[in-house]
Amino acid sequence: MIYCYKTLPLISLLCTLIFFSFNITCEAQNESHIKQIEVTGNRRIETSTILSKIKLNTGETYSAEGVREDIRGLYETDYFDDIRVVTETSEDGIKLTFHVKERPILQDVVYDGNDKVTTDRLKEKVTFIKGVPLGRKQVKENVERLRELYREDGYYEASIIPVINNLSEDSVSVTFYIKEGRKIKIKEVRIAGTTKISEKNLIKVINTKRYKFLTSWLTDSGIFKEVEAQNDVDRIRDYYLDRGYVQVQVSGPETEIIEDGKWMRLTFTVTEGEQFRIRDIDFKGNDIFTNDKIENRMKLRKGMIFSRKTLREDIGLMTDMYGEKGYAFANVFPDIRPDDASREIDITFNIEKGEKIKVREINISGNEKTRDKVIRREIRIGEQNYLNTSALKRSFQRINNLNYFENVEIVPDTVSKDMVDLNVRVKEKPTGAFSMGGGFSSVYGLVGMLDVTEGNLFGRGELLKVKGEFGELRTSYDVTFKEPWFMDKPTSVTVNMFDTVRTFDTYDINSRGGNIGVGRSFGEFWSGGFTYGIQNITVKGTPPSTIEKGTTTTGSVITSVTRDTRDNYWDPRSGNKNNLSVEYADKFLAGDNIFIKYIADTTWYYPLILDTAIMFHGRYGVGKGLRGDELPANEKFYVGGIYSVRGFDYGRATTKSTVSGGNIVFGDLLGADKELIFNLEYIVPLVKDARINGVLFYDAGSGFGKDDSISLSDLRTSVGAGFRWFSPIGPLRLEWGYNLDPQPGERQGIWEFSIGTLF
Repeated sequence: MIYCYKTLPLISLLCTLIFFSFNITCEAQNESHIKQIEVTGNRRIETSTILSKIKLNTGETYSAEGVREDIRGLYETDYFDDIRVVTETSEDGIKLTFHVKERPILQDVVYDGNDKVTTDRLKEKVTFIKGVPLGRKQVKENVERLRELYREDGYYEASIIPVINNLSEDSVSVTFYIKEGRKIKIKEVRIAGTTKISEKNLIKVINTKRYKFLTSWLTDSGIFKEVEAQNDVDRIRDYYLDRGYVQVQVSGPETEIIEDGKWMRLTFTVTEGEQFRIRDIDFKGNDIFTNDKIENRMKLRKGMIFSRKTLREDIGLMTDMYGEKGYAFANVFPDIRPDDASREIDITFNIEKGEKIKVREINISGNEKTRDKVIRREIRIGEQNYLNTSALKRSFQRINNLNYFENVEIVPDTVSKDMVDLNVRVKEKPTGAFSMGGGFSSVYGLVGMLDVTEGNLFGRGELLKVKGEFGELRTSYDVTFKEPWFMDKPTSVTVNMFDTVRTFDTYDINSRGGNIGVGRSFGEFWSGGFTYGIQNITVKGTPPSTIEKGTTTTGSVITSVTRDTRDNYWDPRSGNKNNLSVEYADKFLAGDNIFIKYIADTTWYYPLILDTAIMFHGRYGVGKGLRGDELPANEKFYVGGIYSVRGFDYGRATTKSTVSGGNIVFGDLLGADKELIFNLEYIVPLVKDARINGVLFYDAGSGFGKDDSISLSDLRTSVGAGFRWFSPIGPLRLEWGYNLDPQPGERQGIWEFSIGTLF
């Protein structure tokens, strides 16, 4: 007992020394440096690639937490199935060895159970690449992509189970086992909580509709599509916001399976709130324009019901106003402050104009055939000038309207805070075309057309067109050359030669001659032209008494003025084109015929929702012989057919007809001295990328004799539908017109087909 007591201090001291010695050893080990990092187990992935993902470096102090972070980082690459780290400690440091097991290579993807969605569509949706490692994250993402595809098609119950099959030690395949289920048909769509806007009006706004047996099988409407239903929430909200209900809340849709799982009921719930009016409009940062100048151009007004749609339009207006002054990157932020007590809104537009931007250089690329100057002369901005956003938009329209390019981009590239380069990138398309068209008429029989056109001759922007039309009652040949920028000035020169034979029941008319015309652009949208033409007209056979037999000559001049603001010449959605022309023929112009002819033509486009548009076209023409002469037969108006009033044979939409025994006698076409035509079209894009449109139309028009008075009640009318394809070889039209008031002997419906011309 005494022995133990005397030795206790010695034992305690010994333990203390051992403890401190252990701590020093541990600390020394913890503070050891990493002397080497190795990677083993990798066969396809380069060691350098793996090391680049490891943050620890040789020479650094060893850290267990750092090792754990590097393991997590390597797993996040989705390259590896397993990662282990072994440490070897020696006197000169620690060696780290990362043992990795690579993911297997994907060899094949199989789809099992898909009957209603094709395998090709499934393949388009997934992001798998054969021959690369397969990651778990990638499998999960692609399962969700396939589910989304099925939901888009209305298969709300579809389930997809992925199974990974080992083909060898290093390769696998993936099989997606699919249970498609049924398309869920919508029995009922409800919008609850509506008191100030009718549920009926809101139902019209949304795309989700109830299933209709007569039409839904064709349009695929009435099938529940989750993504579309979520978008409908925004459509309902926007409808309220555009009518001043700034506190509106929309939830849903809540889905309910009814009638033993055969149908679905959808319910959107609305909390409307109160309607707000605009109390005050103010501006901050507006140091370029006066507040009054901006307000006078805005659509929003004090006292009017607030509309978010109009607000967005006014923001665009202000951005364009500043852009026209060179502040191309100006931003406008609205501060909207509703007053719940008064149900009024104060709006402050905060304008950040940024720097005034100049254009340093204009760079053009992608034009292998077209010369730079052909593109550059359409650009409405000059180098070292301030960047005008309106001019930029117009430049895009003009280059696009050349119809030489499949794609046009004008991209500002910032080179300093107040300077950009404009990069004009184009992708050329074939500008040479061989076109043909035809049709059949019970009056005219088979008619054909051949057209060889090069719209960008030698890349100079010149037009060369050779056209032939041939049929039982009409044959014509036409050669046209046009230089749009003569001497590099906005002046066009056009030369045309033609030879046309029209065959009627008892006589033929042959017109042969040529024209030379000069046109000039004035400003951005106006142009004018002057054309001199001379032609010989030969009438053979036994013509009516109103038509002189033999050969005469017409020398005439045509003056015209045009204003064209269409956004796209080939497939317009907005803007208008208006043309007025006067043709005068007299003996001092080297001809025998004396007459005058006026034609006024106007076309207007109005954009609607979903890229649809309304087109209105009107044409009025009148011609008369002077000093006792008759208007020559080849100068008369022939109303009826695909280019005037559809649903009628060529030239047959007239107010006067010869009747024999109750039937119209289809004798010789005498033509008309006057014409009045109206066309109304609703244009719907069917395949937007291919530029295929559907058209519904209403036509009204007629030709009138020189002694007839023009009356709207005498116009012949038709309705119909058709397809338009703006193909690489020109506009193709297939249209069917229905005569609303057929006279005895007239057909009620006519199919017509053509390539090359629109109104």
